[in-house]
Amino acid sequence: MQILADNRFVRSLIALCAALLIGLIILGFTGRYMAAGDSLALLRPQAGALLIVFTLFLMLVRAKRFALVSLVFAVVAFGSIASGYGSASDDCDDTCLTLYQKNLMTKAWPRYPLADDILESGAQIVTLQEVSSHNRKYMSNLFEHYPTSVSCQFRPEQSVAVLSDLPAVDGSEFCLPGYGVVGLQLETPNGDPVWVVSIHMAWPFPYNQFEQSQKIADYIKNLDGPVLIAGDFNMVPWGGSVTRIRMAADNQNFGTLLNTHSLGSWIMPMPIDNLLFPKGTTGSVETRPYMGSDHLGVLARIQLP
Repeated sequence: MQILADNRFVRSLIALCAALLIGLIILGFTGRYMAAGDSLALLRPQAGALLIVFTLFLMLVRAKRFALVSLVFAVVAFGSIASGYGSASDDCDDTCLTLYQKNLMTKAWPRYPLADDILESGAQIVTLQEVSSHNRKYMSNLFEHYPTSVSCQFRPEQSVAVLSDLPAVDGSEFCLPGYGVVGLQLETPNGDPVWVVSIHMAWPFPYNQFEQSQKIADYIKNLDGPVLIAGDFNMVPWGGSVTRIRMAADNQNFGTLLNTHSLGSWIMPMPIDNLLFPKGTTGSVETRPYMGSDHLGVLARIQLP
């Protein structure tokens, strides 16, 4: 170890790598202010993990002060990922609401088992993305089951929708065509109204997620009352776009960091199907199978505060 500590090239190389990781973490926090920041935020957990490794290397080469700085940034990286989450529990009773979130995938197969899975879950509220004529045709039993529904086109053959067996508040439906957001206010069994919003975001920079999230947040902050937000955000929960929308509703991330996309892995998890619920919400969350989609379903049973 003394040889490493005395080798200037090795010390400089380790310090440079640590500095680059710190820079990546810092830039990843700028997603609320510039579009490129959210693309870097995707790598925050990996950068934090690597920074812990380089903290140990810095200790080995006796760069103790820089090692401490690196450790602080690693803690900040992981702390920012864990913060803002409501704790899940299993204390739901008959007063709990059940919500099923799913990106259907525009044209996929099979469809019948997916429709049956949603129905058998007992979901009172269903938030959907990529609703297409194909999905409506082969999942007709699902769409016919729910008396309350609202949909809005995001892209051709890719609409967002909310389905529910709860009654809607008259005139509460809204749709922002081309922005991937639709919602309405429902009357819950205990008589309290709650907004439900389904969201489908574009990919982050260089795509237009930044501008889209601003438009959605501006609309949501004017909704009066509690808001349940669910959807395919194409962004991790700690990203600036998700945070912007969460703060507009004064909500919290709900559940756990569940990978929900087929491209995700333990090295690069993709928890991009997010639930943003009112602060103080309790309940449980589980994933449901892909069933022809490239997204897992997310099933939540919740007790509103």
